[in-house]
Amino acid sequence: MKSINRFKKITAALALIATFGLGQSYAQTAPKKMEKEAKKTEQKVKEVKTKASGTETKAKAAPAKALEKKDAVAKEKSTQAKKATETKAAQVETKEKAVKKEATKAAETKTAQVETKEKAVKKDVTKAQKQVSAVKKDAVATADKATSEKYNGHTVYLGPKGGKYYINGNGNKTYISDKK
Repeated sequence: MKSINRFKKITAALALIATFGLGQSYAQTAPKKMEKEAKKTEQKVKEVKTKASGTETKAKAAPAKALEKKDAVAKEKSTQAKKATETKAAQVETKEKAVKKEATKAAETKTAQVETKEKAVKKDVTKAQKQVSAVKKDAVATADKATSEKYNGHTVYLGPKGGKYYINGNGNKTYISDKK
């Protein structure tokens, strides 16, 4: 009789948990806990049945109808517990799906933001490179004297030791040999 009262208390607790639900923090662990609780209730049902069968052997005078009622009650309670765990598991699954959708949306927006920032940085880098090459050309041109000569379409400069050179497309000095 005490074991049946315990079983009633457990099923009542499961029913309360199922109606009020668990918080979102339990969304990942709830299915495992519910499976464990279902297994525990099934074990308790088995224990109740074994105790009931033990009491049958002790009390042979008990009518068959009373035993059938006990079995029916035990089966009914176990089915109620299973239904409660199944509904709770379904609720947890829907919450998990919603959380996953939100996470993927957040990740997509962040990747889009990162891509736009990368494009802006690339534009800034190319502008800076162009400015650096222009500054190199100006620095080389001001350090040495430009002559009125042209070589391959470039202005020829006269270096400090008397060498002649021009600035190529990369912004580097290309010396011209005097052999012609």
